[in-house]
Amino acid sequence: MDLMTDAVAPALPAVTGVLLWGGLLAWSLKRDPRSLRNGFLVIVLAHYVLGLGVLAATASSTLETVGDIVTLVVTIAVALGLLTLPLLLVGNGVVMMRRERRSLGNALSLLTGLALLGLPVVLVPLLRHENPWTGSAAVALLTAQACISACFLAFAAHTVLYARIARRAPARAVVVLGSGLVRGGVSPLLAARLERAVTAAEERDGAGRRPVLVPSGGQGRDEPRPEGQVMAEWLRGRGVDADDILVEDRARTTRENLLLSARLLERHGVPAPYLVVTNDYHAPRAAELARRLGIDAQAIGAPTAWYFWPSAYLREFAAVMLEHRLLLGLSGIAIAGMASLTWLSLSAR
Repeated sequence: MDLMTDAVAPALPAVTGVLLWGGLLAWSLKRDPRSLRNGFLVIVLAHYVLGLGVLAATASSTLETVGDIVTLVVTIAVALGLLTLPLLLVGNGVVMMRRERRSLGNALSLLTGLALLGLPVVLVPLLRHENPWTGSAAVALLTAQACISACFLAFAAHTVLYARIARRAPARAVVVLGSGLVRGGVSPLLAARLERAVTAAEERDGAGRRPVLVPSGGQGRDEPRPEGQVMAEWLRGRGVDADDILVEDRARTTRENLLLSARLLERHGVPAPYLVVTNDYHAPRAAELARRLGIDAQAIGAPTAWYFWPSAYLREFAAVMLEHRLLLGLSGIAIAGMASLTWLSLSAR
């Protein structure tokens, strides 16, 4: 009995953690799969699952050996990834700047890669001088990096999990978010969204009437016509019945896309739920915005060119973080707290 208790006792915290955080994740997903908190819950749950796996591996010498090999492989892979990530981001940023217009948003992968390369260069001299000022600055930088990394990991986990859930979401209407026209016509990026919307409507055509398609977009300063009208023509050219299309041609922002499209559908007696189609990097933020606006809609994404994705995804991450003031506040408290503790510790010497 004592031997059994000794064997089971170490695993109880891990098992309890898996059940507790797994239950919280299931509850959170059922309540709203669009919430960013799901990403943080996934990370915590993964921590306990890995801990339980390590404990299980120690049950036998064979499993322990396998576990050591897996740990070594994962450690090497993570180390190589961290070493090569800044270089990959810089390389991607150079390609991005050559192929797209030069802007802060398009330069994010380049700037992030340079920041990661420059961080050790800044930290070494700060840590070399053991005084309260440099020590506090170094710890503040490291804490900021840890907070950003944790939030980004949660955002990435949320993105992957949400994409799988939204792909199967029911819908009575499919809203296509507009994008800039090219010489008055549909751009390749916008065409990918429209293709994905048509496919999504066909996939949901089993129970009664096919979902209504809502091309949404107003007229920009450099555009000859509203995007919604041009998108509707593209859809009709692809064989979509005109009766299955409702044009929204006044929206200038994603917020207006969602609000005006929802009102248009309500006026025509099309009830929720809805499905929003954008590009894959933008889908999580579009879904989060729909949640904040009280619109019953999920969001899915169309494929994006490989070189465009990193900067666009980083831009979405930054935008999502700016919308979560609690996370920013907690991160600020953590940075200030660690810097203050370091200052007090070094000052006491």
